[in-house]
Amino acid sequence: SVTRRILLGDDSKVLKPTFSHKYAYRGLIPMDKAVEAVGDALARNAQQHLGHHGHVLTFPIEKGKTMNVVAFRNKDGDWEDERWVLPTKKEDMINDFAGWGESVQRIISLMENPDVWALFDHPPAPTYYKGRFAILGDAAHASTPHQGAGAGQAIEDAYIITHLLGRVNCVDDIEDAFRAYDAVRRPRSQKVVVTSRDAASLYEFEDETVGTDLDLLKKNLETRMNWIWDEDLVQQLKTAQDTMGLKSNA
Repeated sequence: SVTRRILLGDDSKVLKPTFSHKYAYRGLIPMDKAVEAVGDALARNAQQHLGHHGHVLTFPIEKGKTMNVVAFRNKDGDWEDERWVLPTKKEDMINDFAGWGESVQRIISLMENPDVWALFDHPPAPTYYKGRFAILGDAAHASTPHQGAGAGQAIEDAYIITHLLGRVNCVDDIEDAFRAYDAVRRPRSQKVVVTSRDAASLYEFEDETVGTDLDLLKKNLETRMNWIWDEDLVQQLKTAQDTMGLKSNA
């Protein structure tokens, strides 16, 4: 992000995104073929298939006409290519999921012309603003997709910062608004980045505490994202406004 570079400087150790050591094959399957391969229930409802060092996510799109497939795997070392999205050979994808369950192998076999996506995220920035300049969304806290929360955090950023800027009465107030935005949004959004990586470790039986204990995994998954989903945005805004020194009218 150019804006992130302007804010943090070219020499910042947290300027560039970091490879998460995971990548994903992505592809589409016509729903009629998916139903024929794995049955109506598995094809037409969102599913997540878990395995060692990988997981496969499927869900219907295009009003149920197509199955979207995202198949995650691990990679040791760095991502060498400058491009983060690459065409890939179907045989490489099939080999990556050899030995997985029958449903997964059938799904993988139906994916034509898949791409492989390298998954990066941002190290935690020490600030989201400087003077009258601020960043938000992926420029501030790009995340891996394992909690489905990246876009939601950008929306929360926008909700807070626009309401704060709506209370600005003079130029000097702008920095106060950004300071309050940073104080409220940076800890929460950076926690999403960290816990997204943690979620992938759970899905792929890499968590040191949970491992392959399915009861512990179930218990963890039932509640681990409540803090994301059940956030009180009105209260979050009030906290930001109080930090800015304004009374909330929310």
